[in-house]
Amino acid sequence: MTFALTDVFAWDGISNQRSEQTLTVRIEGDRITGFGPESELAGGIETLSLRGCTVLPGLIDAHVHLCLDPTVFDPHEQVRAPRAERVRGMEARARSMLRAGITTARDLGGGEGLELALRDRIASGSVSGPRLLCAGQPVTSPRGHCHFWGGEAGSDAEIQAVIRRQVERRADWIKVMATGGVMSRGTKPSASQFDSRQLSLVVSEAALHGRSVAAHCHGTEGIRRAAAARVRTIEHCSFVGEGGFGTGLDPEVAGEVAASGAWVSPTVNLGWGRRLREAEEDRSANERSAAFVDRMSAVFEELSGAGARFIASTDAGIPGVVHDALVPGLRAFARYASLGPCDVLRAATSVAAEAIGLGDEVGTLAVGRVADLLVVKGNPLRDLAALSEPRLVVARGQRVVPPAPEAQGETESERRRR
Repeated sequence: MTFALTDVFAWDGISNQRSEQTLTVRIEGDRITGFGPESELAGGIETLSLRGCTVLPGLIDAHVHLCLDPTVFDPHEQVRAPRAERVRGMEARARSMLRAGITTARDLGGGEGLELALRDRIASGSVSGPRLLCAGQPVTSPRGHCHFWGGEAGSDAEIQAVIRRQVERRADWIKVMATGGVMSRGTKPSASQFDSRQLSLVVSEAALHGRSVAAHCHGTEGIRRAAAARVRTIEHCSFVGEGGFGTGLDPEVAGEVAASGAWVSPTVNLGWGRRLREAEEDRSANERSAAFVDRMSAVFEELSGAGARFIASTDAGIPGVVHDALVPGLRAFARYASLGPCDVLRAATSVAAEAIGLGDEVGTLAVGRVADLLVVKGNPLRDLAALSEPRLVVARGQRVVPPAPEAQGETESERRRR
């Protein structure tokens, strides 16, 4: 398919502002083959005039779980539905992500390989959805966080066996649960699950097979160990102490994270936005939300001041966090981290693409790159809210019809009832 987007302002994923003049983007097959003001770029082919709109690289969510239904609050209940029903649910979630402008996502954990199979169906074109990179079963300690996904490992040999099993299943990444988690009974987010030597083993074993490591880290000591092991991305990085999120903030550890070169994937989602609204409406009546906002804002300030790099992520699939709600997460992240729209958009495009190993393919708008594009009304570099109304999504050169404006913002459960 060959066509051109005309009369459109453009942001390339890197610059500090969008183009001052309207441009033309030419797309042939799955690639961008022309980008500029030249009228001949649109000669002799189908054109789509998008006056008043901005085209930018498709968005990237660097932490999702497609196997999880966000309307199911008990992780053990997730697998009780018939397999075919769960597969259909995953496909529906993937379609909703793409229609919202999310053209790439990194799936960081499941137990049965359903997300790996979905990745391949999307790549073949038989199912509509974002390009997926998948980690498969996370490496976790015996009865540790998400042990029910099958990646338990206590010894060095068991750690290596779990990693090799993911490689055999053609996982793109290796995930390790460096600390406990919120949703797994019997684990504590503040507690480390592996020592520094074991985390280094995870990284070295993954590297032997050409894989990078994403480390789930809530507690401060777990963050320190993950940074020392040189994992590629630190998920959450929430400095959980005995008093909850952000209470274990340690400037020295924040500096170690930045010095390690790891990207921070903070999984800020629409739930964080709800806490912001509660704190702003009445801090005295919503003390817990206000305290959370203050502590996590301090975490991001410390990490940013140390030079850490952020990538956009939501942890979609956990209770209440629907898969097509990256944009509310981006708007909340901007507030917590005191970032402007341009920095937040980079975290969801070019910086995220570099972090997950796709920087030569996606995340920027340039000749030769994959034609993964989002077109929105207005200027998202002035107001991120513009991302909430896609005019057009292009994925691997194929046009995707976005949702009707009146349907946006519904939860997955609301859509099901409708």
